[in-house]
Amino acid sequence: MKCPRCGNDPRAERVPPIVWRVVAVLVGVGLLVCLGWIIFRVVTTNVWANALGLNQPTPVPTQVIQVIYVVATPVPPTATTTPSFTPTQVVSPTATPRGAKPAPPSVPPTVIPPGFYPAIVLNAPANAAVYAGSKAVIVLEWQAVAPGSLKENEWYAIHLTFTGRDGKPAERKSYTKETRWILSPELYKEIALDARTIKWTVNVVRVEGFDPLAALGRTTITVGSTPRTFIWNP
Repeated sequence: MKCPRCGNDPRAERVPPIVWRVVAVLVGVGLLVCLGWIIFRVVTTNVWANALGLNQPTPVPTQVIQVIYVVATPVPPTATTTPSFTPTQVVSPTATPRGAKPAPPSVPPTVIPPGFYPAIVLNAPANAAVYAGSKAVIVLEWQAVAPGSLKENEWYAIHLTFTGRDGKPAERKSYTKETRWILSPELYKEIALDARTIKWTVNVVRVEGFDPLAALGRTTITVGSTPRTFIWNP
């Protein structure tokens, strides 16, 4: 039997029955393999055991939280103890005999640094001495600070302070190597008419150079001084 169009036998193209059997067997085997794999996964994951209640859940330990309440208890007052005072024995000073002069307080000695001189002792005029008139001769005298003469750059500095004719504080400074100084009569005209007291001191100064008037720096090198005053009346 042939096809009227193509001339081929239609029965020749049919698949033999054995081929279909082989395909059916392979499909069956594949289904069995898949089913076995599914059963294996179910068993290994323990799904059926959990579904049937065969696996009991592991009990979780119960955590106990303790709450501690702190209650403040009032502290009973402490008994106050009155401090006891021990009487201190008072020692009365030794009585000074009547008419006896008390001992003068001790004065620590003055420390003279190296290169310095002690305070200069003023000799004349006496403290608060009074002079009168513009022609009065006033000579200031003091004791030497060293047995020999002063060094080349050391001078006695005479410092006078008074009230000027304008009523303002004024001062005059002079320098000498001697231990005496005669006041200039011109000073008489510079003093205020109603305040004629003059205060004077003498110190040793060290100057930069040889001329104390032109020196840029002067350093006092006596420790302390005792000023005196005198009055120069009209």
